[in-house]
Amino acid sequence: MRVSINWLRKLIELDITNTELVNLLPLRTIGTKEATEDFIELDMKGYNRADLLSMRGVAYEIAAITNSNVLFQEPNGDEYIWNNQTLPQVDVKVEDTKLVPLYCVAKIEGIEVSPTDPTSETAKLLTDSGMRPVNNIVDITNLVMLEYGQPLHAFDADSVENQTIVVRTAEEGEKITTLDDKERGLMKTDLIIADPQKPIGIAGVMGSKSSEVGSSTTTILLEAAIFDPVTLRRTVTRLNLPSEASKRFIHGLTKERLFQALDAAIRKLGGKLTALTIVDNLNQTPVSLNLKLSKVNALIGIEFTPEQVEEYLKRLNFSLEKMSENAWKVTAPYYRLDIQVEEDLIEEIARLYGYEKIPAKELQGVLPKPIDQSLFKLIEKVRAVLVELGLSEVQTYSFYSTAVLSNLEKDKSKLVKILNPISIETEYMRDNIWPNLLEAAIHNLKFFDDVAIFEIGKVYRQNQLPEERYILSTALSNSTDNPLLELNTIFTRLTTALDKAISVNSQITHNQEFHPIRNASLEKDQQNVGLIAEVHPRIVNRFKEENRTAVLEIDLKALL
Repeated sequence: MRVSINWLRKLIELDITNTELVNLLPLRTIGTKEATEDFIELDMKGYNRADLLSMRGVAYEIAAITNSNVLFQEPNGDEYIWNNQTLPQVDVKVEDTKLVPLYCVAKIEGIEVSPTDPTSETAKLLTDSGMRPVNNIVDITNLVMLEYGQPLHAFDADSVENQTIVVRTAEEGEKITTLDDKERGLMKTDLIIADPQKPIGIAGVMGSKSSEVGSSTTTILLEAAIFDPVTLRRTVTRLNLPSEASKRFIHGLTKERLFQALDAAIRKLGGKLTALTIVDNLNQTPVSLNLKLSKVNALIGIEFTPEQVEEYLKRLNFSLEKMSENAWKVTAPYYRLDIQVEEDLIEEIARLYGYEKIPAKELQGVLPKPIDQSLFKLIEKVRAVLVELGLSEVQTYSFYSTAVLSNLEKDKSKLVKILNPISIETEYMRDNIWPNLLEAAIHNLKFFDDVAIFEIGKVYRQNQLPEERYILSTALSNSTDNPLLELNTIFTRLTTALDKAISVNSQITHNQEFHPIRNASLEKDQQNVGLIAEVHPRIVNRFKEENRTAVLEIDLKALL
């Protein structure tokens, strides 16, 4: 978030210099990436402070940490421009209200579009905020977004078929030419804004060239919405189209800020509001939490008074209801979506007090029981032995690729499935490591005659409770007649070095992944601890490789 200094000083009574502010911000709120006489760029990476993506939110924050006053008032919802009017509705259809919990469209007639004067105050504010001036209509929507944190988008109403808007998911293979003049292919997971004939925008990302506001525009359809952030993030990532608007949609928006922004934009745009549709299925309620002074003092390590706690929280616009002398019911302001638990409130108190003021103290209390390091010591020894024997360590993903799933004909019902995978390549967790090593070995055979690799990592298996186990896996692939024999030699030398009695036992049965007679189970104390086998030639051939490949897997925890 790039904060215009001139704009900020119009929003709060700021009595400190820019340098003092830049030095104070990392101690109280958030770090800065860049600072000049005209702007401060906040480093938002890793923070879930959606409120700091608006000038008003930043103003509230800086007013709190500097104990200053803001120079604006919260808009009164009863005074929104549409409240005292009986307006017809824009024809809007939202197909999935879970993906679009709040969608508003205002029709404004009598619009006059003019280019932005590059010497104007508007151009200066936008430039200081890291945005490019375009024309008066686009600039107003951007300025309102920067002030309130709510993205807006204006469509040329005459370019929208029947002035009807449909919010839906895209059809597979559907295409749209966006404002940057690029044709983009859409997927059925993308959320789009459309008219009855065509897409006119990728929801929350970018509008279409066909519906762009231009010099001939006289009527616009002004959109303000809240979209599902997960769906939006997937589309932004896939299309590589991050923007100031999408960033705010993904961080989270509030109903109050949306209506404030819509009202402000309609007033600034001029023209006449002639129709309005609000599709509201969003249930947002203020977060209220119980807070005890004893817990505040225990977590921060300082003896705060009740008066101090109340002062800090009120400066941040929290509402307090006293439950007892040292306990409160605290309600977060509507724009603080990051406040969820009591510890969040305590963090607010600590940072306003100043982390640098909290004295260092010696560790008190009972030391925790030491963690058993035997498994990790075994892992280090296994790693050292295998490297000495000439194997190379690799690290593969904890998932199965689509190639592995297909070539090994994995039964997906027996795998642990990720609820919200970022792609189809990360949908199923691995239950063994050797398939990934097989894929890695075959890839490396393009560059080497022989491949001998190993990996030590976790596998994930279904059980009554999900099970994670540390596994050693090795893969040997070369042009010799018997890589399994070579791998058995490595296995023997490994068990000798570890001083572990592991026997090669009976043939594995009913396992179609391995050679029918060149496979065996590994046992310790009559318990199965792994396998050693040659991968079935049928599977190796599916990876378009002819070399024979042998694999070994051992459950390391069973060796302790």
